[in-house]
Amino acid sequence: MEKGIIIRNYTKQDRVSVETIQLQTFFLGKPLDIKDKKRIHRTIGYYLEEESESCFVAEENGKVIGYVLGCLDDKKNQESILSYVWVIYGKIFILPFMHKSDRKFWSGQIIGITHALFGKSGEKNFIHPKNAGHIHINLLPNARGKGIGSRLLKTFFKYARFKGVKVIHADSFQTKLNPNKNFWIKNGFKEYSKVDTSFWKGYYPKENIQLVCYYRTL
Repeated sequence: MEKGIIIRNYTKQDRVSVETIQLQTFFLGKPLDIKDKKRIHRTIGYYLEEESESCFVAEENGKVIGYVLGCLDDKKNQESILSYVWVIYGKIFILPFMHKSDRKFWSGQIIGITHALFGKSGEKNFIHPKNAGHIHINLLPNARGKGIGSRLLKTFFKYARFKGVKVIHADSFQTKLNPNKNFWIKNGFKEYSKVDTSFWKGYYPKENIQLVCYYRTL
């Protein structure tokens, strides 16, 4: 167990720290450098605004260094994801006026979603377990490999069991650049579905990128 690190409930005062970590890990575990940060933060808005009691943070010397954001009923989170899709398509009209880094990122997101919708990548065959909860976890790079992520998960599992949740799942992009399969297996997860995806192809056109759903019974 890493000394000096505590796992605790998320509070509203942690929001800026959580959003900062999100940006520092959004790009296949690496920082995402764009100007329009608010739209990215919307992807975790449901957790922080509607189900903050299911969220936990890891803190070291008063600084948040990681988080696990939970949703006890994944149907609710899926609704927020659909609304985000419409936000992404709305970017089409302002792409020419964006900063270069933003234009590359949002163009890639639009292409990725379009490929998914029309079957040019594998997302139509991507499935989640039914009647399951969902988690989203991130750690700062210097906090990885120290057992902190496992501690966050154990805290959430205990909470979810108390709430009557039977199954938890998480989605993860898998590449040679982001090899995190061992983390999920070590923490009791199994592979539920896996598909090829077009997301991030704009940055790594030759990289084989897969979207994987991991699940675990509680």
